[in-house]
Amino acid sequence: MHGLSGTGLEPGFPAPWWAAAPLAEAATHADLPLRASELKRAGGYLEGRPREDFVAGRILVRVLAAGLLNRALPPRRRILPGELELTQYCPQCASTAHGTPSLGLPGAGDSFTLSYARTAGWLLLGLAPGTDRLGVDLADLDDRAFAPGDGGMLEDYAYAPEERAQLELLPEPERQRLRARWWALKEAVAKAGGEGLAGEGGIPAVAGKNRHPLLGSPGIRVLDLEPESIDSLGTMLPAHLVGSIVWAPTA
Repeated sequence: MHGLSGTGLEPGFPAPWWAAAPLAEAATHADLPLRASELKRAGGYLEGRPREDFVAGRILVRVLAAGLLNRALPPRRRILPGELELTQYCPQCASTAHGTPSLGLPGAGDSFTLSYARTAGWLLLGLAPGTDRLGVDLADLDDRAFAPGDGGMLEDYAYAPEERAQLELLPEPERQRLRARWWALKEAVAKAGGEGLAGEGGIPAVAGKNRHPLLGSPGIRVLDLEPESIDSLGTMLPAHLVGSIVWAPTA
């Protein structure tokens, strides 16, 4: 397993490309329409913040992806967010209503692997060329689930025995921070593996001898996003967020 550094937008198209933005930024792109299928899915969320966050997230996925593509690809006509086609496919049940997302640029023949996450009012987006396997996630250091007491409850089911043993050696707040970092990595691994956290293998282990096989596969790359990391478009993550990007390039 190899680490990554830098923004992922240097010459030569190293991947993954990533970007983050507050969901509130979607309000500046209110003229960007969602597809009929997205509006239908939005209707399944509770009115208010859950539905608003879903809609804002879908808008920002296209906005950030267009920004990344316009910087990372060779010179061509400017790509507009509304041109991008966002699709999903679940290999387990063949559904297109959920599952692994991908991004297409109609008319250009280009397709990209996509992964995104919404946490604490922010969206994180990862993008890689072709059929690479990719997963991203964010975790909020201020979330009570990672705090002393409440965090212990999370450890009971979300962390493997070897992970819990490592956590027990740490003082707070180091323990709280590692809980959050590992949770983001677990989510990213589950997405990159195409299984989700509800997969047959359960919540993936990311440390110890029984860690998820994907983390030991040839060519795997993992990028840890620390608070105030700078994304590929120059935006800084806020001080309370950590994240993880797991990228498995195709041979």
